[in-house]
Amino acid sequence: LELPEMTPEFLQSVGGFESEADMRDTVRKALERRLKYHQQQQARKQILSALTVSANWDLPPELLKRQAGREFERSVLELRRSGFNEAEIRAHGNQLLQNSRESTAKSLKEHFVLERIAEQEKIEAVASDYEDEVALIAEQSGESVRRVRAQIEKRGLMDTLHNQIIERKAIDQILAEAKFKD
Repeated sequence: LELPEMTPEFLQSVGGFESEADMRDTVRKALERRLKYHQQQQARKQILSALTVSANWDLPPELLKRQAGREFERSVLELRRSGFNEAEIRAHGNQLLQNSRESTAKSLKEHFVLERIAEQEKIEAVASDYEDEVALIAEQSGESVRRVRAQIEKRGLMDTLHNQIIERKAIDQILAEAKFKD
């Protein structure tokens, strides 16, 4: 492999960068966001596994079917927020769709447990939470905040965004009290 020379033309062609330091900074930030996303997903997975170990109740089939679509949309929003591009989101989306019923039942149980925790702890989503989420999605996707908000509202995803905020806040509160072992 031969690395390309970091000429101004090359830097412009790969992302409109002003300098090599600008490019490195952008790549570093993208990698840090993805690392943070994967760390958060692992922590969430461990917490929810512990919280739902005894959640063995049956869910109505219609609820599972309806929620499968919502769960997919929630995952897409979360991936956008974390800086994944559309091709990566589609690839991850295909993987999500393959296991939708089983994962939806699990996700619903997780949602009910987190919602109950949020109720007990009086965790709420405020207007600034929505603004922050939309701004992050806009920043990661390179679109305007206004356009992202319009897309979310047009697709009827404000409830999904609400659930995502509440669940994240509940997980954050649990993590704040958690003791970790390596």
